[in-house]
Amino acid sequence: MIKGLSEYEKYRVVRPVIGGCDLDDQDMPIIRKTPEDAIDWEALDITGFKNLSKKHDNSNTLIHMFSFDKDLMPLWNHPLKRVALFQTCAAVATPDFSAYASMNLNEIRHNVYKARWLGCTWQNYGCTVLPTVGWADPRTYDVCFSGIEQGSPVVISTLGCKGNAEDFLAGFNEMKRRLAPSIIVVYGDMIKGMSGRFIRFSYQDSFATNASQLHMDCVPKVFVVEEVA
Repeated sequence: MIKGLSEYEKYRVVRPVIGGCDLDDQDMPIIRKTPEDAIDWEALDITGFKNLSKKHDNSNTLIHMFSFDKDLMPLWNHPLKRVALFQTCAAVATPDFSAYASMNLNEIRHNVYKARWLGCTWQNYGCTVLPTVGWADPRTYDVCFSGIEQGSPVVISTLGCKGNAEDFLAGFNEMKRRLAPSIIVVYGDMIKGMSGRFIRFSYQDSFATNASQLHMDCVPKVFVVEEVA
Protein backbone atom coordinates (compact mmCIF):
# COMPACT_ATOMS: atom_id res chain seq x y z
CA MET A 1 0.00 0.00 0.00
CA ILE A 2 1.38 3.40 -1.01
CA LYS A 3 0.55 5.98 1.67
CA GLY A 4 -0.06 9.68 1.19
CA LEU A 5 -1.72 9.54 -2.25
CA SER A 6 -5.10 11.07 -2.94
CA GLU A 7 -7.79 8.91 -4.57
CA TYR A 8 -7.19 10.83 -7.79
CA GLU A 9 -3.48 10.01 -7.70
CA LYS A 10 -4.18 6.36 -6.98
CA TYR A 11 -6.37 6.13 -10.07
CA ARG A 12 -4.23 8.20 -12.41
CA VAL A 13 -0.73 7.22 -11.27
CA VAL A 14 -0.95 3.81 -9.66
CA ARG A 15 -3.57 2.43 -12.03
CA PRO A 16 -3.82 4.29 -15.34
CA VAL A 17 -5.98 2.70 -18.03
CA ILE A 18 -3.89 0.13 -19.86
CA GLY A 19 -3.38 1.62 -23.31
CA GLY A 20 -4.64 5.07 -22.35
CA CYS A 21 -8.03 6.74 -22.73
CA ASP A 22 -9.83 10.07 -22.84
CA LEU A 23 -11.53 11.46 -19.73
CA ASP A 24 -14.83 13.32 -19.46
CA ASP A 25 -15.68 16.28 -17.23
CA GLN A 26 -16.24 13.88 -14.33
CA ASP A 27 -12.64 12.67 -14.83
CA MET A 28 -14.11 9.32 -15.82
CA PRO A 29 -12.53 7.11 -18.53
CA ILE A 30 -14.68 7.34 -21.67
CA ILE A 31 -15.76 4.08 -23.30
CA ARG A 32 -15.71 4.67 -27.03
CA LYS A 33 -19.03 4.25 -28.82
CA THR A 34 -19.50 0.91 -30.56
CA PRO A 35 -20.98 1.47 -34.04
CA GLU A 36 -24.40 -0.13 -34.25
CA ASP A 37 -23.47 -2.08 -37.38
CA ALA A 38 -20.54 -3.71 -35.57
CA ILE A 39 -22.98 -6.21 -34.02
CA ASP A 40 -25.53 -8.51 -35.66
CA TRP A 41 -28.30 -7.73 -33.20
CA GLU A 42 -30.83 -10.13 -34.72
CA ALA A 43 -28.45 -13.08 -34.24
CA LEU A 44 -27.26 -12.06 -30.79
CA ASP A 45 -27.47 -14.39 -27.80
CA ILE A 46 -26.34 -13.77 -24.25
CA THR A 47 -24.52 -15.47 -21.40
CA GLY A 48 -23.07 -14.48 -18.06
CA PHE A 49 -19.31 -14.06 -17.89
CA LYS A 50 -18.98 -16.99 -15.49
CA ASN A 51 -20.63 -19.28 -18.08
CA LEU A 52 -18.37 -18.19 -20.94
CA SER A 53 -16.36 -21.06 -22.42
CA LYS A 54 -13.75 -21.33 -25.14
CA LYS A 55 -15.33 -24.66 -26.09
CA HIS A 56 -18.29 -22.87 -27.70
CA ASP A 57 -18.70 -20.57 -30.67
CA ASN A 58 -18.98 -17.16 -29.01
CA SER A 59 -19.08 -15.08 -32.18
CA ASN A 60 -22.75 -14.11 -31.68
CA THR A 61 -22.63 -13.90 -27.89
CA LEU A 62 -22.97 -10.84 -25.67
CA ILE A 63 -21.30 -11.33 -22.29
CA HIS A 64 -23.23 -9.70 -19.46
CA MET A 65 -21.80 -8.98 -16.01
CA PHE A 66 -24.82 -8.70 -13.76
CA SER A 67 -23.45 -10.41 -10.68
CA PHE A 68 -22.41 -9.80 -7.09
CA ASP A 69 -19.51 -7.41 -6.58
CA LYS A 70 -17.45 -10.19 -5.00
CA ASP A 71 -17.76 -12.15 -8.24
CA LEU A 72 -16.79 -9.11 -10.34
CA MET A 73 -13.72 -8.11 -8.32
CA PRO A 74 -11.41 -10.75 -9.92
CA LEU A 75 -11.94 -8.88 -13.21
CA TRP A 76 -10.66 -5.71 -11.55
CA ASN A 77 -7.78 -7.49 -9.86
CA HIS A 78 -6.75 -9.34 -13.04
CA PRO A 79 -8.07 -7.17 -15.89
CA LEU A 80 -6.29 -8.97 -18.75
CA LYS A 81 -6.89 -12.56 -17.66
CA ARG A 82 -10.01 -13.05 -19.82
CA VAL A 83 -9.20 -10.69 -22.67
CA ALA A 84 -8.39 -13.47 -25.16
CA LEU A 85 -11.78 -15.08 -24.45
CA PHE A 86 -13.63 -11.75 -24.65
CA GLN A 87 -12.05 -11.16 -28.06
CA THR A 88 -13.95 -14.20 -29.40
CA CYS A 89 -17.34 -12.71 -28.48
CA ALA A 90 -19.70 -10.42 -30.35
CA ALA A 91 -19.47 -7.98 -27.43
CA VAL A 92 -18.73 -7.79 -23.74
CA ALA A 93 -20.72 -5.59 -21.35
CA THR A 94 -18.89 -3.81 -18.57
CA PRO A 95 -19.27 -5.02 -14.96
CA ASP A 96 -22.34 -3.95 -13.03
CA PHE A 97 -20.72 -2.90 -9.77
CA SER A 98 -23.23 -1.78 -7.13
CA ALA A 99 -24.91 1.63 -7.10
CA TYR A 100 -27.54 1.94 -4.38
CA ALA A 101 -29.19 4.99 -2.84
CA SER A 102 -27.93 3.88 0.58
CA MET A 103 -24.29 4.01 -0.55
CA ASN A 104 -21.92 6.95 -0.10
CA LEU A 105 -21.51 8.74 -3.43
CA ASN A 106 -17.74 8.16 -3.30
CA GLU A 107 -18.35 4.41 -3.16
CA ILE A 108 -20.58 4.66 -6.21
CA ARG A 109 -18.01 6.79 -8.04
CA HIS A 110 -15.34 4.19 -7.34
CA ASN A 111 -17.58 1.42 -8.64
CA VAL A 112 -18.44 3.32 -11.82
CA TYR A 113 -14.76 4.12 -12.30
CA LYS A 114 -13.85 0.43 -12.09
CA ALA A 115 -16.42 -0.45 -14.73
CA ARG A 116 -15.36 2.31 -17.14
CA TRP A 117 -11.65 1.55 -16.52
CA LEU A 118 -12.15 -2.10 -17.43
CA GLY A 119 -14.25 -1.22 -20.48
CA CYS A 120 -11.59 1.13 -21.84
CA THR A 121 -8.82 -1.37 -21.17
CA TRP A 122 -10.68 -4.18 -22.94
CA GLN A 123 -11.39 -1.88 -25.89
CA ASN A 124 -7.68 -1.15 -26.11
CA TYR A 125 -7.15 -4.90 -26.51
CA GLY A 126 -9.58 -5.19 -29.41
CA CYS A 127 -12.77 -6.23 -27.60
CA THR A 128 -16.17 -4.87 -28.62
CA VAL A 129 -17.42 -3.27 -25.41
CA LEU A 130 -20.91 -2.11 -24.44
CA PRO A 131 -21.26 0.03 -21.31
CA THR A 132 -23.56 -1.31 -18.63
CA VAL A 133 -25.59 1.49 -17.05
CA GLY A 134 -27.12 1.44 -13.60
CA TRP A 135 -28.25 4.23 -11.29
CA ALA A 136 -29.87 4.94 -7.95
CA ASP A 137 -31.44 8.27 -6.97
CA PRO A 138 -30.97 11.59 -8.83
CA ARG A 139 -27.81 12.52 -6.89
CA THR A 140 -26.09 9.57 -8.61
CA TYR A 141 -26.96 10.52 -12.19
CA ASP A 142 -23.91 12.66 -12.93
CA VAL A 143 -21.61 9.84 -11.87
CA CYS A 144 -23.59 6.88 -13.18
CA PHE A 145 -24.08 8.35 -16.66
CA SER A 146 -20.46 9.52 -17.02
CA GLY A 147 -17.81 7.95 -19.21
CA ILE A 148 -20.24 6.98 -22.00
CA GLU A 149 -20.45 8.62 -25.42
CA GLN A 150 -23.79 9.85 -26.72
CA GLY A 151 -25.42 7.45 -29.15
CA SER A 152 -23.70 4.40 -27.74
CA PRO A 153 -25.60 1.12 -27.41
CA VAL A 154 -26.00 0.42 -23.69
CA VAL A 155 -26.92 -2.52 -21.47
CA ILE A 156 -29.30 -2.26 -18.51
CA SER A 157 -31.05 -4.69 -16.17
CA THR A 158 -34.60 -4.50 -14.86
CA LEU A 159 -34.22 -7.41 -12.44
CA GLY A 160 -35.62 -6.39 -9.07
CA CYS A 161 -36.89 -3.04 -10.35
CA LYS A 162 -40.62 -3.69 -10.69
CA GLY A 163 -41.27 -2.89 -7.05
CA ASN A 164 -39.64 0.51 -7.49
CA ALA A 165 -40.77 1.28 -11.01
CA GLU A 166 -41.22 5.03 -10.52
CA ASP A 167 -37.61 5.58 -9.44
CA PHE A 168 -36.37 3.20 -12.12
CA LEU A 169 -38.24 5.07 -14.86
CA ALA A 170 -37.00 8.44 -13.62
CA GLY A 171 -33.42 7.27 -14.00
CA PHE A 172 -34.15 5.45 -17.24
CA ASN A 173 -35.61 8.56 -18.85
CA GLU A 174 -32.70 10.68 -17.61
CA MET A 175 -30.27 8.13 -19.04
CA LYS A 176 -32.03 8.39 -22.40
CA ARG A 177 -31.97 12.19 -22.30
CA ARG A 178 -28.27 12.39 -21.54
CA LEU A 179 -26.91 9.49 -23.57
CA ALA A 180 -29.44 9.10 -26.42
CA PRO A 181 -28.50 5.41 -26.78
CA SER A 182 -28.90 3.98 -30.28
CA ILE A 183 -30.15 0.70 -28.84
CA ILE A 184 -30.86 -0.46 -25.29
CA VAL A 185 -30.13 -4.07 -24.37
CA VAL A 186 -32.54 -5.03 -21.58
CA TYR A 187 -31.73 -7.94 -19.30
CA GLY A 188 -35.01 -8.84 -17.61
CA ASP A 189 -38.65 -7.92 -18.17
CA MET A 190 -39.78 -4.71 -19.79
CA ILE A 191 -41.31 -2.24 -17.34
CA LYS A 192 -44.42 -0.27 -18.31
CA GLY A 193 -43.42 3.23 -19.29
CA MET A 194 -40.12 2.34 -20.98
CA SER A 195 -39.78 3.66 -24.52
CA GLY A 196 -37.00 3.49 -27.06
CA ARG A 197 -35.31 0.95 -29.31
CA PHE A 198 -34.63 -2.31 -27.52
CA ILE A 199 -33.38 -5.84 -27.64
CA ARG A 200 -34.48 -7.90 -24.64
CA PHE A 201 -33.12 -11.03 -23.00
CA SER A 202 -34.72 -12.95 -20.17
CA TYR A 203 -32.89 -14.10 -17.06
CA GLN A 204 -33.12 -17.70 -18.31
CA ASP A 205 -31.48 -16.80 -21.63
CA SER A 206 -28.14 -16.12 -19.98
CA PHE A 207 -27.78 -19.73 -18.87
CA ALA A 208 -27.77 -20.98 -22.44
CA THR A 209 -24.31 -21.66 -23.83
CA ASN A 210 -25.19 -20.83 -27.45
CA ALA A 211 -28.05 -19.47 -29.53
CA SER A 212 -29.50 -22.90 -30.36
CA GLN A 213 -30.27 -23.45 -26.68
CA LEU A 214 -32.38 -20.31 -26.33
CA HIS A 215 -36.12 -20.88 -26.14
CA MET A 216 -37.53 -20.27 -29.60
CA ASP A 217 -40.15 -17.84 -28.26
CA CYS A 218 -37.40 -15.85 -26.55
CA VAL A 219 -35.11 -15.38 -29.53
CA PRO A 220 -34.38 -11.65 -29.32
CA LYS A 221 -35.41 -9.21 -31.99
CA VAL A 222 -34.83 -5.49 -32.11
CA PHE A 223 -38.09 -3.70 -31.38
CA VAL A 224 -39.26 -0.16 -30.79
CA VAL A 225 -41.60 1.09 -28.07
CA GLU A 226 -42.92 4.49 -29.05
CA GLU A 227 -43.01 7.49 -26.76
CA VAL A 228 -46.39 7.96 -25.11
CA ALA A 229 -47.76 11.47 -25.53
